Amino acid sequence: MPKGGIVADPTTPGRLHVGTEGAGVFRSEDGGATWIPDSLGLGSSRIWSLVQHPVSGVLYAGTEPANLYRKRPGATSWEPCSPLSALPRYREWTSPHPPHHEPRVRGIGLDPERPHVIAAAIEVGWIVLSRDGGETWENLTEGSEFDSHSVLFSPGQPEVLLSTSGHGFFRSDDGVHFRSFQEGLDRDYLSPLVMHPARPKTLYVYAARTPPPSWFNPEVGADGAFYRSDDQGGSWRRVGQTPFLQGGSWTACGDASDPETFCVGLTDGSVWLTRDGGEHFERILDGLGLVSVVSIPTRRS
Repeated sequence: MPKGGIVADPTTPGRLHVGTEGAGVFRSEDGGATWIPDSLGLGSSRIWSLVQHPVSGVLYAGTEPANLYRKRPGATSWEPCSPLSALPRYREWTSPHPPHHEPRVRGIGLDPERPHVIAAAIEVGWIVLSRDGGETWENLTEGSEFDSHSVLFSPGQPEVLLSTSGHGFFRSDDGVHFRSFQEGLDRDYLSPLVMHPARPKTLYVYAARTPPPSWFNPEVGADGAFYRSDDQGGSWRRVGQTPFLQGGSWTACGDASDPETFCVGLTDGSVWLTRDGGEHFERILDGLGLVSVVSIPTRRS
């Protein structure tokens, strides 16, 4: 089952990479019609995050147990970044999920203006940061939430980091220390974080009242909703005009060609789309089973 994300290579039309929860990475050269394994060099088949730097073209994969791997343009295999297990507080990392109870790289953030700067959200184990392409790491523990789910850089603000977690939203303004910002959020299990491509201080998040596995219990559910911030996460308001939703979410995606459009996939098998910056959502798909990856393809002229 895919969970690590899907990446469309901006330099090669038709080339896609997808990360899976138990079978590694696959690559397609024909827009997804056929797939071939592309996991040579990976130390784990459990892929939880997959991204590509928009300038350097380097692919990064985050795994369970928590490690990062990179694949350079033209390479035929992945290479490991410096092991996260060397960090002094690595032994404090954990996971509530059986059978392995191993931490994982839940999200990867890349700085578009500094190709060698990488951040990774560890579930469960704070945020890690590399300033040299993964050769060395530091564990950012000052104020950030132990249960990190996503991390993003803010364009033009090299020291600003934005993160969702199992305990709400956190922001760092100096690249080291984090503060909690929960005004307007009445749910605190936050997963996917989407940044408006033209207005980077506008953020969108899906928030659940309960964590998994309650999402899959029809008597409990996620009790989730959509939220928007226009001040870089300082305050939030509920948007979407939907009832509280049964499914939780691991995935959301913006549309690079239409800044007001993005979609969110839920674990109840539904996909929701907004075309007006989150003010209204419509359910465009249902009955899919657990949705772990959504992607909006780039439209070419």
